[in-house]
Amino acid sequence: MRLILPILFLTILPIKAFSQEVRSDSLANIARNAMFTDAYIQIEGKLHSKKLKVEVNLGDTPEQMKAGKEYSEKLTGKKSYAAILNFMVQNEFELVQTLGYTEAYSGTGGTTGIFFIMKKNTAPR
Repeated sequence: MRLILPILFLTILPIKAFSQEVRSDSLANIARNAMFTDAYIQIEGKLHSKKLKVEVNLGDTPEQMKAGKEYSEKLTGKKSYAAILNFMVQNEFELVQTLGYTEAYSGTGGTTGIFFIMKKNTAPR
């Protein structure tokens, strides 16, 4: 019984001496400062035209819906996907993923549009 206490003391002392404590307020600051805005951009070709129809979805708050509508109006009518990407990059968005969506009718189908998923870091600098 006498050996248990010194052994326990000798094992706990080095663990406590070399352990680090993570401050919870620093984790909260990191989470608070790392805010992102996501943008879902749906692009379709217009019927009998080379121009593209673009719909930008930034979220469901009134401010996000207004900004999404403004982006959609500016981008609709562009003739290339690269022009849309370049415009969004100039507005500090970063491409995360590209998805193609298809529709099938009577066994035939193909890509009918593209989704760009983008994000923008909105943390104060």
